[in-house]
Order: sequence, then C-alpha cells, then structure tokens
Amino acid sequence: MNENLDDFRDRIGLALCAKRYTDIISMYKHYLQTTNSILPIDRENLYLSYQKLIVDYNFKSYWKLISNELNTDIQLKYLNSIENQIETLCKEIIEIIDNYFLASKLNNDFDIVYTLRQRGDFLFFHSSISRPATRQIILQSALRSYTEGVERSRLTLPIDEPERVLIQIRKCSCEVQLSNGLCPMNVYSEFNEVIDEMKRTISSHDHRLIIQMENYRQELENILC
Repeated sequence: MNENLDDFRDRIGLALCAKRYTDIISMYKHYLQTTNSILPIDRENLYLSYQKLIVDYNFKSYWKLISNELNTDIQLKYLNSIENQIETLCKEIIEIIDNYFLASKLNNDFDIVYTLRQRGDFLFFHSSISRPATRQIILQSALRSYTEGVERSRLTLPIDEPERVLIQIRKCSCEVQLSNGLCPMNVYSEFNEVIDEMKRTISSHDHRLIIQMENYRQELENILC
C-alpha cells in the first residue's frame, strides 16, 4: 500500500509540475474508486486542481465575456458552455467531498473544519454563475457548510488558528451575498463578538489575525443594512 501511494504521489507531482490539472483530477478520481480514501494532506492537490480549472481557466473567460455586450447566438452559446463547465466542475468536487472526505475516519478536528470550508467555497463558486432562484439555494447550502465549520472550529480549534478566522469571514461573506450585497445587523453583531473574544484571548491587539478581522469589519461597516 505504501509503495502504491508513493508511486501515486510521484505521478501527481509530475502532473503538478506540468500543470496538468485535468490529469490530476482523473488520477485522484480513479484512486478514490480503488481506495475510497485520500489522506487529508494529499487532498490539497485535488482542491488546487479544481480551483485552477474553475477560477483561473473558466472564470477568467467568463468574466471577460460578460464584461462585453453579447449579441450573437454564438457568443451566448459559448458563454453557456463555460457556465456548464464551471457547474460540472463544482458539482464534481462537492460530490467527492461529500462521498469521501467529510466522513473520513482519517480526519482530525482541523481537517473537518477545513473540508467544510472548501465545500462552502466550491458552492460559492457555483452560485456565481447560477440563475437568481437557484443561486439562493446554492448559497444557502454554502452557508450551512460555513456555519457548521464555524461552530466546529469554536469547539475544537485554538482561537488563534487561521482557519478559524478564515471560515468565519467566509460565513459572513456568504450571508452578505444572501442579503443582496448588504450586511445585516445580526451578522455584523456576531462578527463583533468574535473579534471581542479574540482580543480577550490574544494578548497582542496587533496580532495579524485580529488585524485581518478588523479590516473585514471595516468592509462590513460600509455595507450595513
């Protein structure tokens, strides 16, 4: 098993060097069908590959297209094909997370929170190209992942763990999107409580995580309902 895993990691390493993200995804999918498991430390390569294909490849093309006025059927069909690719990739990785990663016995507390955040992120990507009614449903699903991650992080992770801060910010961002770009007062109040708790626990108020939270609080203040 160790030799097989070493060989597999060597192939993944070569594909990463060559930026062959589609090949990496195919290898991981085949490996999962055989083993039903990937160590948490190895999952990052799979997340990276999906993020590269979704954000760096498809979304860049998508944003360029929608920044221009689309007049022809060919242009609209091309835009639709990119949306379909983004949707397919997002659904794929979410299905992998649900089927293999979330309930993995290999997870520790950090891995569960990290996996929930990744799940929320890919749902958030998916919502960006969805129609309004579907978009709200997908964002609600993303919010459930972020909320569970936040609750778990508060129970299991140190208050100065960066992942705990990151998933809290993601949760707020999702709630803002669900509120049409505005920040509800209850969301702002919850965020303030988290910052106050951090300041009571972390002795240095210029700690980078507190600064990160304070910067995001300023963004929320600008869009308060």
